[in-house]
Amino acid sequence: MNMAWHFLISVVCATFASCPLFFCHLVTLSSCPLVLFGAAAPLDEDLGTVGDFTLTERSGRSIGKSDLLGKIWIASFEFVRCTQGCPQISATMERLQEDLKRYPDVRLVTFTVDPEHDHPEELREYAKHYHADPERWLFLTGDEKTIYQLLATSFHLPAQKNTSGDPGNAVMHSPKLVLVDRQGRIRGYFDGRPDPNSPDPERDYQLNLRKLKAQVAALEQDAWYLPGDFPRFHATLNAITAMLLLLGYSAIRRRLIRWHVVCMLTALGLSVLFLISYGYYHAVIKQGLTTSFAEQTSHANPPAWVGMVYQGVLWTHTPLAVVIAPLAVLTAFLGLTGRLQRHVRLARWTLPIWLYVAISGVAVYWMLYRLYPLP
Repeated sequence: MNMAWHFLISVVCATFASCPLFFCHLVTLSSCPLVLFGAAAPLDEDLGTVGDFTLTERSGRSIGKSDLLGKIWIASFEFVRCTQGCPQISATMERLQEDLKRYPDVRLVTFTVDPEHDHPEELREYAKHYHADPERWLFLTGDEKTIYQLLATSFHLPAQKNTSGDPGNAVMHSPKLVLVDRQGRIRGYFDGRPDPNSPDPERDYQLNLRKLKAQVAALEQDAWYLPGDFPRFHATLNAITAMLLLLGYSAIRRRLIRWHVVCMLTALGLSVLFLISYGYYHAVIKQGLTTSFAEQTSHANPPAWVGMVYQGVLWTHTPLAVVIAPLAVLTAFLGLTGRLQRHVRLARWTLPIWLYVAISGVAVYWMLYRLYPLP
């Protein structure tokens, strides 16, 4: 056995010995690639559709449901005089405005639950306090009966006037944020502020916020011709590539030349598809932003060894992935042009590196999205 294979076996064993579920996950991924398209943010349950409405924005212009069709939007329910939870909800919306600014089709929509007091002038001043972009964060007011009916029948959230006389607590209402897709369908409810009844309010709030942003990202890329889950799609390509490489190696050992060529060229094609999709995802969808392990884990304090293994896999996977692209093309070229001696010599290094890159690509996905998945 040559040096390259010794290197591959030692690194793979050391890296994945502590991850027995990983191999089961690799098989699962490779068996279901076709379900990945058009599957972004599936409607697991019927949360309803927002009904038609026409209200007045703080600028004075009329805004209706039709103006938001084709947009992804997050609704909040507040009022200007509120001193209970609204300032926290508005701070959350301000944070979302910043965190989601790379998505041009995302809108924030705040509905007042105290329209008798919250006229456009008051809403304009309130919006300035939270640096609300007039094009991306709308503040709506209007007829009280219309707004309350919209909350009850479309958003399924309560709102009730409080007769205590305290202006800061004039309306009792839900602190929930509501995510609505391009077709006006409700996709989920999320906490607009830390829930004081939660065992760990701040941690649960941060997890909830990350889940909301992940759902927005999924809706943003929701198109029939794009993968519904880019990371899973990439892991699937890597898993199939690894299996094709092993089949191709087995074929050439048995002198099955045609099967070897088919397996290796298919693996090369999938790797090219991976590079194109990966580049598009990070350049267009993520707009250059990286995904960190800390952002994806639901574990408050993951074991130190997990982070060390993840970093070890990532920092070996990345440079080898850069190297293998030209190496695989050159190896295939030598084989197809009949330069078999050079092809065989180079393949003894190309194959183990390529196999490691494919397997470690699935490992990176598994550790980011499946080891400690967001709730």
